[in-house]
Amino acid sequence: AAKRSPRVFRLLLVRRVMLPSPPPRPEPTSSGKYRRRHAAITIAILAIAVCFSRSITRPGSSVLLKSSPSLPPKLGRLAYSTKIGSRGGLFARNGNVMRQIRRRIPCSADTNNCAILFDFDGTIGDTETVAMEVAYWELAAYFIDPKPDQLDGKLKLDWIRENCGKPFGEMADDLDVKRLRNGMSPLKEQRKNADEDSEVMQVIDAKRLQMGLKTIKELRESSEEVDDLWDQARSDFEMALETLAKPCRNVPELLEELEDMGLPFNIATTSPKPRVPISIKAAGLGRFFPPEKVHSGESDFKPSRFKPDPSVYLKAAEAERVNISDCIAFEDSVSGVGSAANAGVGMIIGYVGASHIPMDEKNAHAEQLCMGKKSELNRGADVVIWNIMDSIPLIHGFMERRRMGLEGPHAG
Repeated sequence: AAKRSPRVFRLLLVRRVMLPSPPPRPEPTSSGKYRRRHAAITIAILAIAVCFSRSITRPGSSVLLKSSPSLPPKLGRLAYSTKIGSRGGLFARNGNVMRQIRRRIPCSADTNNCAILFDFDGTIGDTETVAMEVAYWELAAYFIDPKPDQLDGKLKLDWIRENCGKPFGEMADDLDVKRLRNGMSPLKEQRKNADEDSEVMQVIDAKRLQMGLKTIKELRESSEEVDDLWDQARSDFEMALETLAKPCRNVPELLEELEDMGLPFNIATTSPKPRVPISIKAAGLGRFFPPEKVHSGESDFKPSRFKPDPSVYLKAAEAERVNISDCIAFEDSVSGVGSAANAGVGMIIGYVGASHIPMDEKNAHAEQLCMGKKSELNRGADVVIWNIMDSIPLIHGFMERRRMGLEGPHAG
């Protein structure tokens, strides 16, 4: 295996591979002898898998692998493999194995010439669920013929999936277009006249109370309701996120490891300020992201530039004084992937580990991230993961590739 694939642990650039990582099992208390044996078994598994990888995919293929059919069953549970061009690449599914791999990857690239650019909602902060819930209940009263008993079910899940990653203004505009097609007045007019269905409003007010928000009835009785729906939604977003925002799983650990590697990182988001700083503080990530590390497509540009416009990624890279082709972007949405691709980011890592993507829909969402629907060149995510710590080998591999003068994995 070593003769056929001499760079087993160096070539870690995999094209569009879903890496489902189950919850890590606690490592047993063991002697040094057991740990050495475990490491030897890990190396053997990886070497065998690389041999088999020659027959798993065609050169240059772009696939989403859930299993390695050529591997024996026990090995198949631990290892996945695919190809880039004519070279084999390998990743392991088991979290303990991934940690073993990370310890063996030397950082020989110049970290001063690489930067990590994170989207925020649904990538760093597990806030997309909160934000989309607030947005949904802000607009639900103005849907086409809303039914009170159907609002909190499949209709909500489908709407969130369809609108995830969009700014609120775009969601409201899309709804207005549908209303006009059905001969209805603009939602702004209906809201101004307080002409919503009373049973629908009872359901909405109950949900607002669950999110720690005042009911629409209370706001109107006290004349606190804001005239502009977007301004009202912005205020509600910030209030809900002050108490409900939390980091995505393993994000603090990833940020600490990036600090140890000496890699600069910041946030490139569509979401506005101060909403993102409020979420960062509530999630306990303030020490990683001071104000100068937060770049917003809505707040930093006049007029605002929303993803898939590349401006916020270009600004984030410039702030770190790094070429955009030497940057790695983390994204959870199709429009965000499009923004990173349009900016020319060196590698795009799709992420499906946040709570707003149901477990049974992670594979489908990963495929959407890889399709490149919002990219001018139809470029999608280069790889998709759900355990964010699995990005460490990808980062090392990208840095090594750039050190050798090669482009990112999208170049083949």
